[in-house]
Amino acid sequence: AHYHVIQNDRVEMYLTAPQAQSVVLVVAGDPFRMVPASRDATGTWKATLNQPGEFTYFYLMDDKAYLPDCRLKEHDDFGADNCVFAP
Repeated sequence: AHYHVIQNDRVEMYLTAPQAQSVVLVVAGDPFRMVPASRDATGTWKATLNQPGEFTYFYLMDDKAYLPDCRLKEHDDFGADNCVFAP
């Protein structure tokens, strides 16, 4: 499962991946931003951004690119897809 929660001027991005050893949210842009996620006891990872506007992203799960099911996608200049967060 993958979902988000908007709180004030923050976006909390959640990814359920109990098998993962590490998760990083990668926000596409110039430059890319790498936001480490923290894991709770159930295996859900949370990364918090102080960016409530639109952005594109993907995850690094155990150092491998991972694109969750997302409503909006965008093809990037490197031949891959990114999710689009549009509140």
